Amino acid sequence: MIEGAGLPEDHVVGVLSPSGGEATVEKIAVNGVMAGCLPQYMPVLVAAIEAVCEEQFNLDGVQTTTNPCGVGIIINGPIRHQINVNCGRNCLGRGWRANATIGRALSLVLMNIGGARPGEVDKAIHGFPGKYTLCFGEDEENNPWEPLHVERGFRREDSTVTVNSFNGTLNTITTTYQNLHDMLWVMARDFGQMGSNNLHLGKGEPAMIITGGHAQLALRAGMSKPDVKRFLYEKGGIPVSELRPMVRRQRIDPVISDGMVHQVRRPDDIMLVVAGGPEPYHATFMPTFGDSWAVTKPVHIP
Repeated sequence: MIEGAGLPEDHVVGVLSPSGGEATVEKIAVNGVMAGCLPQYMPVLVAAIEAVCEEQFNLDGVQTTTNPCGVGIIINGPIRHQINVNCGRNCLGRGWRANATIGRALSLVLMNIGGARPGEVDKAIHGFPGKYTLCFGEDEENNPWEPLHVERGFRREDSTVTVNSFNGTLNTITTTYQNLHDMLWVMARDFGQMGSNNLHLGKGEPAMIITGGHAQLALRAGMSKPDVKRFLYEKGGIPVSELRPMVRRQRIDPVISDGMVHQVRRPDDIMLVVAGGPEPYHATFMPTFGDSWAVTKPVHIP
């Protein structure tokens, strides 16, 4: 496992909040073994740990909050095929070793090295299954637009890991709708939920996972990825008049525009990912902790 990382065993990949534990390659490898990882997964796991240590991710908040958030991993680039990451049907579900064990290994690292033990430091009221494991790849082959990592400044041929503080998954059924506009409308209604952390904390990058089928329908309708984000942003807003008086306006002011409260500060803050499917039958909304921003890091393959 250590050899799979291509780094010295005592190399410190990052210092993990809140305990200040040093995530050395050897300690990461130990947790990877317990999770069932293969050695070729190590570069992805190393990149994920580098990402969560970036200041804008706010790992200390993610690890100690009462919010149910877990750290989700989205994998892009050629590494997806090299280590057999599931990007398609059931990509958030069971039965895929890379997805299950990489996410689980990161969870163990955050608990065993970062110190986020449930009840003692991790104060989640309920938690959610993504705190065990949450890892999948983007279906770039069925994505007519630029994939997530290219959108975030990398080359298409680069392999990357993006981490985000997801706190749940909400299924949106679209198979009962006959056209793209209606499908996007119902996605926007689910996207605009009143009780999300993103709305109440005024920041973050919630994700909408759509299928290659949805993306192809949008392409044929002449809609770009920014067009779809703009639709979700505008149609997913809630009138300011519907807010209860006790809502702390100073936190949500950044997401108020034209009398509407949105889930994000601007459409570009929506993380629109193509995965699963391929049929345009379901989409998945994934809100986030709200006090955290996503981070993307390159995967360095030995």
